[in-house]
Amino acid sequence: MVELRELIHDIGVAEKQMYHFESKYGVLSHEFYRAFISGELSEFDAYDEYRMDFLEWAALCQTQRKLEQEYQRLSARQPAAMRIRLQFATV
Repeated sequence: MVELRELIHDIGVAEKQMYHFESKYGVLSHEFYRAFISGELSEFDAYDEYRMDFLEWAALCQTQRKLEQEYQRLSARQPAAMRIRLQFATV
């Protein structure tokens, strides 16, 4: 259970950080990441501010995906209702 709680926390932190970029650039992270990976944003490579933001944003997207995959892997072992019951038992 501790691992799942930590993953949920870490996912939330990554999402909060990604929201900063989403607000700044007016694009949702999944749209940005798709454009970044496909090379659509290469015109911004010459601008240091964009390049640094985009590299950080892309890293956050990758981290969030990995965390969510790990969450899915671990949570598949135990139904949500069971995890909620265990949560109440520890309070």
